[in-house]
Amino acid sequence: MRRFCPSLTELIAFESAARHGSFTRAAEELCVTQGAVSKQVKSLEATVGVELFLRVRQGLMLTDAGRGYLSQIKGGLDQIETASLDLLSHRGQGGLLTLTSMPTFGAKWLIPRLNAFLRLRPDIRMEFLPHHRGYDFSVPKLDAAVRYGEGLWPGARADYLGGREVVPVCKPQLIAGGERQPADLLRYPLLHHTTAPQGWHEWFERAGCASARSWEGSRFDQYSLLTEAAAAGFGLALIPRCLVEDELRDGKLEVAVNLPILASQGYYLCYPEQKANLPALQAFRAWLLTQVEADPLAA
Repeated sequence: MRRFCPSLTELIAFESAARHGSFTRAAEELCVTQGAVSKQVKSLEATVGVELFLRVRQGLMLTDAGRGYLSQIKGGLDQIETASLDLLSHRGQGGLLTLTSMPTFGAKWLIPRLNAFLRLRPDIRMEFLPHHRGYDFSVPKLDAAVRYGEGLWPGARADYLGGREVVPVCKPQLIAGGERQPADLLRYPLLHHTTAPQGWHEWFERAGCASARSWEGSRFDQYSLLTEAAAAGFGLALIPRCLVEDELRDGKLEVAVNLPILASQGYYLCYPEQKANLPALQAFRAWLLTQVEADPLAA
């Protein structure tokens, strides 16, 4: 179905005249005659069937309808200008890559590595949207997302990045004694991630000491909060090893029992099928997978 849309020339003339409050100054900006701008605005008003300006002695005054219309189209005109200049400057290569990332993985794993990619590809600019937008690829602006899950999302491709190796961690000296067995951990408070409530149950089951106690304990919606809670001595937490390497190295946390397991969930780079051939996304994906291959913690 054909779109109902006034011509771009009419919209540009209207926006310029509204911004300057004058056909004459709009004509100077657009390098056309005053009559040409006035004609384009009249044509636009005829198309939409609404008067957009009041012609007063002092110049032009937007009607209420014109003011509302301007606020709605201005963002679109700005986006068209930005996209066109971006295409012109990069000639179809590089450009803007818009993505989202789960916050803790982004801060602990992706961002520390990202500068290497930007040095390699200075022609690519990156924009991070709020991470909850990563669940909606119907948003045209979104190119890719780092998601947490089992790697299957309708209408999207997914490349595994890491995070399935989870380890039980706690504040040093929280657990008394030397040699520890998995069952010993059941005597302490267990901390959970809200999106992986089965984590401790799976861990104790694989360790051969399943217990209903494994479902008990406080829950946190971010691994960053879970990490801080464990470091503060709230209890034991199951966390992807790639997210706590700094804390383990600095002695802020310790591995309670050296029995890592591979969880069913991890971090994935996801992108919609229709954007798979986007040059900036292809470059970012290829670089990201080399980082995963070189990372011994990307289990």
